[in-house]
Amino acid sequence: MTHHRIELDWMGQKIITLRDLWPPNLRAVIVGINPAPRSVEIGHYYQGNMGQALFRRLRNLGILDQQADGFEDDQALRIGIGFTDVAKRPTSNAAEVKPEELAFGRSILEAELAARQVPLVIFAFKKAAETMLGKFHGNGFISTSALGNASAFVMPGPYESAATANATLKDLQDYWGH
Repeated sequence: MTHHRIELDWMGQKIITLRDLWPPNLRAVIVGINPAPRSVEIGHYYQGNMGQALFRRLRNLGILDQQADGFEDDQALRIGIGFTDVAKRPTSNAAEVKPEELAFGRSILEAELAARQVPLVIFAFKKAAETMLGKFHGNGFISTSALGNASAFVMPGPYESAATANATLKDLQDYWGH
């Protein structure tokens, strides 16, 4: 497969989006708010600037290889990391996602995470985490029972101080190495 684009029905409307990626050796799933048009165009998750920052962080933690052939989502799949979004409709900005889309996607995603018994949910953005878990302070590992037995980790935001972000990311690195 050269890309992960799919056409599906989203709340009664046909859209082109990214398919959920569930590896057979599931160790974690990265959950975003919704796909960016650039990512859908290319057919791979996190192809914009913010998404590439996520992959840089995962490479710096040693979770993904520094040098790899192909796209990062394909590399992540091979090591047991899946990808999905709360809402499926691509938008240029997460603020364009309607509250009813987040509520609709949340119910679907909760069921999917439970059915797959996902051990670790990594939220790429705090808005995705708050959609699933409700409001909370901070980032990193969040104590919650909302995801069943899954651990929940929220990536630090792009404007988080380097010291705080590095300490938070070290927790993910330590978890991943266990």
